[in-house]
Amino acid sequence: MMSEHLSQAQLAGYTRRTLDAHELLAVDRHLASCDMCHERLTHMLPAATKAAISPSFESGEGRFHLDYDQHLQPYVDGKVDDIDREIVDSHVALCSKCATDLRDLLAFKQQPVRTIVGADRTPSRWNQWSLLPNPAWAIAAVTAVFIAAIAVFLWTRGPSAQRVAEVEPPAPDKPAQVPEKQQPSPVPAPAHEEPLIALNDAGGQVVVNQRGRLEGLEQLPADLRESVERVLAARQLRPSPALTEWTTGAANLRGTLEQQSTFAPLDPTDVVIETDRPTFRWRALDGASHYIVAVFDSKLRQVGSSGPVTGTEWTIPNPLARGVIYSWQISALKGETTIVSPKPPLPEARFKILDQSAVDTLAKLKASAGSSHLAMGVFYWKHGLIEKSEREFQALLKANPKSTAVAKLLASIRSISRR
Repeated sequence: MMSEHLSQAQLAGYTRRTLDAHELLAVDRHLASCDMCHERLTHMLPAATKAAISPSFESGEGRFHLDYDQHLQPYVDGKVDDIDREIVDSHVALCSKCATDLRDLLAFKQQPVRTIVGADRTPSRWNQWSLLPNPAWAIAAVTAVFIAAIAVFLWTRGPSAQRVAEVEPPAPDKPAQVPEKQQPSPVPAPAHEEPLIALNDAGGQVVVNQRGRLEGLEQLPADLRESVERVLAARQLRPSPALTEWTTGAANLRGTLEQQSTFAPLDPTDVVIETDRPTFRWRALDGASHYIVAVFDSKLRQVGSSGPVTGTEWTIPNPLARGVIYSWQISALKGETTIVSPKPPLPEARFKILDQSAVDTLAKLKASAGSSHLAMGVFYWKHGLIEKSEREFQALLKANPKSTAVAKLLASIRSISRR
């Protein structure tokens, strides 16, 4: 027997389903007939579960109802045990609403599958037991079907569907046909053209085509490549751009003095040299006991001196700064007289040390295209190393003895070195 009202422990055990089968059935029967215990149970439930309680209970009808998933559906499907079946039978005997729901569900279960959406009558209450939230399965199913129908309609009516309908994919065994107007027109093969210049160089052939472009020597820097193209197009080497701004004309004087066997500086004069330890050479003076070489920087500060030298050449032991223009004089002691050359009004004997960036470029060029007399000759000419440039064009003419273009280039570089 059970007291007039359920204890707190019985209510808690009922909500957690920890009571034994007989006590669970007794508590369920009591809740079906006792409004006070029903209300106490409601206050114990979480908010989400309270929201699932039948509206009839909230309005004071005082009836606790069976859950669709927990009791009604398993009962109709024949999947309940004896205890759960007794709970359902006992409850519907006292609760007319749950009895109506059970009858509706049994009738619904017997209808054909096609009547699920369009049935005139569906069970009135699918989840009215207060312990679990209402799944609202029927509403969700209908909503899902409705949304799917709208999506299919929009997809079949949209522009993308129209485009799909307009373009029929090719059959697996038939290749896609390109419209005739889209077929690319054949590109005519270029006609064979004779090169303007073809030279044996760098172990192969270097060509200048009809557009004046160099074919071969792809490893050359872009600026040197352009210089080679211009030189070959002109078939002439003009005064070196590295010399035009500072040469003094001493090279012309040197040629004259050499012919007259007159005491004077010979080399280096009016040139750019690669080494930073140059060797100075001069014309001997008859009767001189010794010579002294003095080297000056661009501000006329002495940066080197040979001391007394009996021969006609001397190599400076310490390196000079690169990219700097230097001048030098040779003094000869003859008896008690010191004779200096050159001296005014004669021009200074000047030279320049190749700057470091050009030295680095030259090292790379020797590694990549050192066998090309054409490339090396143009590089030396461009940077003012005229004598080295002349030697390269001599070698190029030897490899191309019938080339008038190379012969003209060699003649022009020789005229520069003798000015």
